[in-house]
Amino acid sequence: MSEHHPDDPTRVIAWDSGRAELQRLGAMLGPVWFSADGHPDFAPLQVAPWFAEPGAAALPGILRRLRGDWPCVPFGRTDRPEGLPAGWALREPGDACGHGYAANHEWDWLETDDPQVLALAIEPPGPVKRMTRVVEVEAHARALLMTLVIEMRAPATLPIALHPTLRLDLGSVRLALPAHEGGVVYPVPAEPGVSLLAPDARFERLDQVPLAAGGTLDLTRYPLAADSEELLQLRELDGPVALHYVDAGWTLQLDWDHRALPDLMLWVSHRGRAYPPWNGRHLALGVEPVRGPFDLGRVAAPPAEHPLADRRGLWLTPEEPFILRHRISANPA
Repeated sequence: MSEHHPDDPTRVIAWDSGRAELQRLGAMLGPVWFSADGHPDFAPLQVAPWFAEPGAAALPGILRRLRGDWPCVPFGRTDRPEGLPAGWALREPGDACGHGYAANHEWDWLETDDPQVLALAIEPPGPVKRMTRVVEVEAHARALLMTLVIEMRAPATLPIALHPTLRLDLGSVRLALPAHEGGVVYPVPAEPGVSLLAPDARFERLDQVPLAAGGTLDLTRYPLAADSEELLQLRELDGPVALHYVDAGWTLQLDWDHRALPDLMLWVSHRGRAYPPWNGRHLALGVEPVRGPFDLGRVAAPPAEHPLADRRGLWLTPEEPFILRHRISANPA
C-alpha cells in the first residue's frame, strides 16, 4: 500500500547513490544529494533561502519555493525590460506567468509502480493541453533522468527551456563547455545599475566576455571577484556541460536533447539582487538549455541581424506529443 497522498507538497526518491526531492509547485526538483564511499555528500542544486521565511507564501508561485531544476513552457519573462535596442519587435506575452503557468502552479501527482520514479502532470490554460514530468533514477549510476511530455490543444511556436540552477556557495567552481558557436550578452543590463557585462556584446570565449567598462570577465570560474547579475546565451552546443566543484571534490554533468534545445542560457546570480526576497544573498548559476532569444521570446523578437534571430521557439502541434529529455549526474572528482 502506498504511503503517498495526492496533496503531498513533496515526494522523495532514494537510491544507493543519492536522494532527490520533487515538489508539486512548479514541478521543481531539489534538493538532490549524491553520495559515494569516502566522499562527503554532494548537494549541487540551488535552494533559495527564503522559502521558510515569513512572507514567502505571498510571493509569486515561481519564487515561493524556488529551487533546482524545472521546465519552462513557454519560457521567458512577461514584463518587458526598458531600453531594448532598435529593431527588437515587441510582442504580447499572453499572460503574467513568468516562465509559464506550469512554473507558477501546483502539478498533480501521477502514481507509479516504481519507488525510484516520480511523476507529475498539469493542464494549463492556453495552447498547451497537458504537460507530464517524470523523474527517475538511472540504474547503477549517480544520475537522474528527466522526461517532459508536452501535449497541445492548438498549434503554436513556443520558446522552451529547462532551468537547472546550481549552487555557487561550495567553494571554487569551474564551468567546462563543449564546442559551441560563441555567444551574445543580454541586450540590456540584466539588473540595472548592477550588471557588469557590455549589453548586446558578442563574444567567442566564455572566459573573455566584454565588460561595459572595458576589458573582459571570465565566466568559467566562480565565485567572481565582484557581485553582479548577468544573462547571456551560447549558441549551438554539441555536448554535455560540466561543473567541476574543485573544493567539494565532485563534478556535475548536465546533458539534454541538443536538437530540440540547441543553445544554453547562463543566469549568473552572484548576489546582485539587493531587494526582497533576494536581499543580496542569492549565489547560483542557471545553466539553462533553451530554444528562444534569451528569456525575451514572449515579449520581444530580435532583429534579423541578431545572432538569436532564428531562435523563435519550437513548433508544436496537437497531432503528436513532444518529448524532451535531460540528465543530471555527479561523480567524485
